Amino acid sequence: MATVLVLARETPSPPNAGDRVVTHGFVRGLAERGHAVHVVAYGDESDRERAESLADFAASVRLVPRAKSDLPPRLRKLRSYATGRSDVMAMFESPSLVAATRDRIRTLAPDAVLAQHPYIGQAFRDSGVRRAADEADATLVTNAHVVEFAVHRRYRTLASDLETRAELALETPRLRREELAVYEASDRVLVLGSEDRAELVEAGVSTPIATQHVALDPAEYEVRDRRAARRDSDATDLLFFGSYGWFPNEDAVTTFAASAWPRIRAERPDARFVVAGRDAPDSVRELAARPGVEFAGEIPDLGRAVRDAAAVVAPLRIGGGTRLKVLESMAWGAPVVATAAGFEGVDARPGAEVAVADDWSGVAAKTVELLDSPERRARLGRNARRRIEQVYALDEAAGELEANLGLSKGR
Repeated sequence: MATVLVLARETPSPPNAGDRVVTHGFVRGLAERGHAVHVVAYGDESDRERAESLADFAASVRLVPRAKSDLPPRLRKLRSYATGRSDVMAMFESPSLVAATRDRIRTLAPDAVLAQHPYIGQAFRDSGVRRAADEADATLVTNAHVVEFAVHRRYRTLASDLETRAELALETPRLRREELAVYEASDRVLVLGSEDRAELVEAGVSTPIATQHVALDPAEYEVRDRRAARRDSDATDLLFFGSYGWFPNEDAVTTFAASAWPRIRAERPDARFVVAGRDAPDSVRELAARPGVEFAGEIPDLGRAVRDAAAVVAPLRIGGGTRLKVLESMAWGAPVVATAAGFEGVDARPGAEVAVADDWSGVAAKTVELLDSPERRARLGRNARRRIEQVYALDEAAGELEANLGLSKGR
């Protein structure tokens, strides 16, 4: 049995958002294979109950305060840029996290320390953390989760307003420099997709890079038998869900509504586009003014909404990492229509397990095809679920993570 220290941006419970799903699966998967997994995460007393809910898997959870600025966002960004810092990196840098990481390494002597994002992996640049890791013979591993500077670079090419473009012009090179420094300070780097591996290789990262699958428990995703569902042939809802604090989601849903949705409605006037998720800005909420669009906000039973939809759409224009919304929809046995960027990081066969299109006319055509064919929807959903069971199942992915962390095999 090995000891693993996991550093996270937030308490990974409940697993109802991208980062939480990934971290929760890793913690649970390693624990169920017999390893002692300890967690350090940003949080305060309001997060205590969520932290305690991890007791079935985590040997311990320590919450540390995240550094906060009293400055308005605009002034905070100007201060960061004036000092040559990446604003988002500075936002997640905390002396408390560094001190807690150093202390837990010295106390636990872990075999591996896994930082669940380069923002958190900044702790590895601290000389005290490095010294403690050397003394404990601990391997420092950063899970890129997503190559942030590449996402920001892509976003700048798509942003329409000059202020956002100017801001990204300042932020992106600083973020790239600091993010790459985190990878170089790590002993190993994990990526969730081949596209991110290629991005880091092109950037000249010398640290060994390994691809890692997300760990999902198929038993947690109830699957409806679409062949037996009474009204499945009448299903007309298309569902998009995600957190709009992640700017590619806002871009995806607003662009889909403007570019693909009118073509779909022209073919299927009975179709309905359901937009779900938390932290939606006005640009997303106002989509409900369009014919056939409903803004549902955060849905308490997301699984039911996914299972009841004719299809889930993942029309992202900005890729990187892996699309958790696609993987979870596949786990629920739902057919998915994705753009190439929405399909990035998904280990599945396009056309057989996920419908993938290159442009908006293709997205519209494949979506209408699914609306018109219950049999095609059922087949795609069954194939998708089977793929999750084959390569993303909890024990399978946790075994891969053991190897990627350099651990001996658990039970």
